[in-house]
Order: sequence, then structure tokens, then C-alpha cells
Amino acid sequence: MYKYTALPIGIDEPTPYQSSKSVPSDTWLLWGCHIAVTCLSATFLLITFPLSAWCFIKNIPAYQRVVLFRLGRVRPTKGPGLIVLLPLIDQWQPVDMRTRAFKVPPCKVKSRDGALVSLGADIQYRVSDPVLSVMSVQDLDLVIRSTSQNLLKQSLGRKYLREIHSKKASIGEQLKEDINEQVKPWGVNVERVHLVLESVLQAPEDQLIETLTSRSNTGFEHLLTQFVSLVNQSSGKRNPPSLADAFTDISLQHLLSQLEERLSESLVSNVKASYQMYITLQDGERVAYYLNLTSGSGCCGWGVLPFPSDVTIETTELDLLSLFRGNLHPITAYKEGRMRVIGDLQTALRLENVLRVFQQ
Repeated sequence: MYKYTALPIGIDEPTPYQSSKSVPSDTWLLWGCHIAVTCLSATFLLITFPLSAWCFIKNIPAYQRVVLFRLGRVRPTKGPGLIVLLPLIDQWQPVDMRTRAFKVPPCKVKSRDGALVSLGADIQYRVSDPVLSVMSVQDLDLVIRSTSQNLLKQSLGRKYLREIHSKKASIGEQLKEDINEQVKPWGVNVERVHLVLESVLQAPEDQLIETLTSRSNTGFEHLLTQFVSLVNQSSGKRNPPSLADAFTDISLQHLLSQLEERLSESLVSNVKASYQMYITLQDGERVAYYLNLTSGSGCCGWGVLPFPSDVTIETTELDLLSLFRGNLHPITAYKEGRMRVIGDLQTALRLENVLRVFQQ
């Protein structure tokens, strides 16, 4: 595919004090020295044969190629099979042609709509040109890792949060093309890029959040509205005078304690996720509550799950009650960090299925 040429060592453009005839003579002189040294090395190999066969005849496996340097000049790629090295003048470097993989560690990326997400990637690549991979960079793996991480931040910085959620496959393909453009001169070909979204650390700006929630019927505002409706039904009042009165006869602990009786296998099949909630009470105590809807009929209770949950929700009792009374807007609480959601937002919104069971 490629043809490689190398200038003779020590031959540069003639300086003003050099004549035009001196350069060709030097070139022929170096070429003659190169031939003479090569012949002497081959003669030494033949004289010391078969002892030299143990040191200068190499068996290269099918998944490797050898980049050969003779007197400092690169030679055509050798292998697979048996190759012969000339003593004293040949240096060789094996190159693995198999597919390699590495992980880009999760990094904080700010999307186009102002959301802050923690996102990483799994990348697979292989060497397509052994000579370029050796001649271009010193540490190939380190350069590809840093290049991939930089392009990941640049590419996702031009995307909206909803695009990152719904179009991860297409974004990964586009990112693969961008990385290939950068690493192609190094003799490397990226075969696969898979994005891994760890969590959403900060919500988008107000305008874009309202656009996102208006397009979805399962937003946080709709979720909490159903929860308030549930409290009104549980209090036994058809027409409560205010939202504050709905929480006079019922507490947060009582609502959560009734959750276990409503769990079923059908609910688990619809949700298929686990939730860990941390609630800070009015006296400063921080309590934990879990909801495991991954198998069987599900389970819930006070405490911490013995395994990592799919979604973690952190809030305070006062902020939660303020949301129920309507004194605090849910989007404002989510953006200001008063209600923190760690994990996939779509998985968090599956809690609407739990509210439907309460209403029925």
C-alpha cells in the first residue's frame, strides 16, 4: 500500500560554500560504504553459521510484523514466518497487528445546553501500517488515549443532553470518524467507539429543560403532580382546600411504609430498576430508603441496598414537602441541587409506574 524512501544519512541541501559536484560524490561514497558494510555482515553470518542461526534467524507469528532498520534506515516490513537479520547492522521492532481495546475514564463534559455529565468511552483499534506506527509516535497507546479523550470532550460539547441520551450510537460513529482522521497518519485504524454515560451531574438551562419536559409526559413535574394527587386521595378528602392541608394528617414516613404492600411482579417487569434515596430530616438526621424492582415481586424499606443502585436520589424532607405544597418548583429544585439525581434520567422517570399502582 505504501512505498517508503529514506534520504542518505548526513546528506542535506548543499550550503553556499559547497560546490554542486561535492554532493553527488558524497552520496556515492555513502552508498558504497553501505554496500560494503552489508556484505561484511552477510559474510560474518555465513562464516558463523549454524551458530548464528540461533541469534539472527527469527520466527515471526502470523499476528505480528517486524519493522527492520538497517544502518538506521527503515526497510520494508518483514513477516510472518522466518526472517534473517544481519549481525551488527540490523535492528528490529515487532508490531502487534491484533485489535486492542482501552477505556477512556469518565470525564466531566458540558453539553451545548449547559448540562454537566460524566461520560466515558470504550474504544477498539488496531495497527494498519506497522512502519507508520513506529516512525510517527513514540508511545502509541498514550497518544491515542489522550487524543480520544480530547475529541470526546469537543464532540459532546456541541450536543444537547437529549441527543446524548437518545443518539449515543450515532454520536459514537461520528466520534470514530473524527478519531480516525487524527490517528490515520500514525498507521492506526479505530474500529469501534462505544459511549458510556455514567451520570448527569447538573441539569440543563431553564429554557431547554422546560422544552424537554414539555415534549415528555413523564417529566419530574408530572411525576410530583401525580404524587400530590396520591396524597390527596390517601387523606380521604375529595376537595381539599389547599395542598398544605393534604399533609396535615399524613407524613412522609407513613407514605413510604405503605409502598411495600403495592409491589407486584407486574410492576417489577415494567420498571426493572433499583433506587436508593437519601432524605435529610428536619432534625439533621440523614436516613436512607431503598426500592428494589429488579426481580420477583420487588422489595423496599429503610436502609441501603447491598449492591450499587441504578439511580440515587438525594433531597431533604423540607424540600420534598415544599414540592408537595407547591412552594418550590421541581425544576428549580433539580437545577439548584436541592434535589440531586445520580444516574440515568430515563430510569428515574420509571417511578411513574409505581405512582400508577398507588392510584389504582
